[in-house]
Amino acid sequence: MLVAATNTAEGLRGSRQYLNRGAIVVLFAILLTHGGITMAQQRPTNPLETAAESALSGDPTAIRVLTDTVISQLPCTFHPLLNMNDRLFQAELQYRQHSRAGISIGQLVLALNQLADDLHLPVYVRTNPGQVQTYRMMGGKVYPGFLGPPPHGLDEPSGLSLSPSAATFLVLHLLQLKLIDPAYQTDPDTWVREVAAKRAQMASRAPSRSIIFRVGSSPLVPSPQYQAIAGGLATNSGSTLGPVLFMLSTLGI
Repeated sequence: MLVAATNTAEGLRGSRQYLNRGAIVVLFAILLTHGGITMAQQRPTNPLETAAESALSGDPTAIRVLTDTVISQLPCTFHPLLNMNDRLFQAELQYRQHSRAGISIGQLVLALNQLADDLHLPVYVRTNPGQVQTYRMMGGKVYPGFLGPPPHGLDEPSGLSLSPSAATFLVLHLLQLKLIDPAYQTDPDTWVREVAAKRAQMASRAPSRSIIFRVGSSPLVPSPQYQAIAGGLATNSGSTLGPVLFMLSTLGI
C-alpha cells in the first residue's frame, strides 16, 4: 500500500513537472509556428544555443553541458534510474567523435509512428517527413546552432542529419504538442498547409517585437495518454514506459 501510494505521488509530481515545463513548450511552439518572426529582430541569448556552440569544440565537458541543458529543456522528466543524462551524453559524444551516424528525418518519422502504434495513440499523433521537416525547419530558425541550418524548402532533401540530442529534443517536443495542443491534432499534411498559411500571413504584416504566448485560441488540454507517458517516465513504471524507451533506443539513445 505504501509503495503504491509513493508511486502515485511520484506520478502526480512527474505530471506536474511535465506541465510546469509546458511554458517552455508553449513558447517553443509559438516561435516555431510563427517561424521566429516576432523574435528574429532581437533574439535573446539562449543557453541551448550557447551550449551547442561550445560543444562544436568536441570537448567532452562542453558536450556534457549541452546534453544536460537539453535534458533540462525537454517537456518531461526522467526517473534517475533511467539514466537519461548519461545515455544522451554517450550518444552525443559518439556522434561528435564521428563513431556513429546522425539521425535522419526518416528515422524520426518511423520512431514516432512506431510509438503511436505501440500505445494505440490517436491517429493524429502519427507524422510524416513533411511535418517533421517543417518542424525542424522552423526550429532551425529559433535554434540554428543547435538544430543546424534548415533546408531551404520542403522539396529540398534534408541531407543534414540531426545529432542525438537534437533528435531527442525535436521528437519529444513534437510528441507532447500532439497530445496537448489542438492545433497539432490534425493529419500532418493539413498541419503543414496551415503552418505555411499562417507564416505567409505573419510575413505580410508589419514587423512587431511583441511575443504572442499562444499558438492558437483553443486551450491546451493534457490528454490521458500525455499524463500516462509523463507519469511513466517520472516514476520508471507503467505500461507506457517500455514503448517510449524503445522509441528512444531506435534512435540510439
